Amino acid sequence: MGRTIALGLAMSLGIVTALTASRPAIAAGFVVLVNAANPIVELSRTELKRAVTGGIKQWDSGAVVQLGIVPGDVPETQYLATLLGSTPRELLARIQEQVFKGELRRPAILRSSADCVSFARSVQGAICVASDAEPVPPEAHAVTIR
Repeated sequence: MGRTIALGLAMSLGIVTALTASRPAIAAGFVVLVNAANPIVELSRTELKRAVTGGIKQWDSGAVVQLGIVPGDVPETQYLATLLGSTPRELLARIQEQVFKGELRRPAILRSSADCVSFARSVQGAICVASDAEPVPPEAHAVTIR
């Protein structure tokens, strides 16, 4: 199948998202990271979906939820979309919609798993997806998704 160019997040994030329809879903090798100040250790898939689409605005610690995402058809976004029973295109469109409605803060645009680790380390309300091959510093931790 060929490439499809989508304007996912274009209005709200000012980027162009390239999606490839033929890539398989990623099943393992990634973790959901949050800042170490966030005491959350596990999330259901429903809670994760609410956190990344604006349904949860603040963590129990009081920090404002701030999504970090690598836009496009990349493994990190494929993994997150798979966890949420979605495609990357659908997930990015949903995020765009929620930003436009004012229900979700504009996500931080990340370029890689390493960016996610840095983001989770430095932003108290951070939530993002990184390769499990990336070392996680003490200022961040992985959350179990059930």
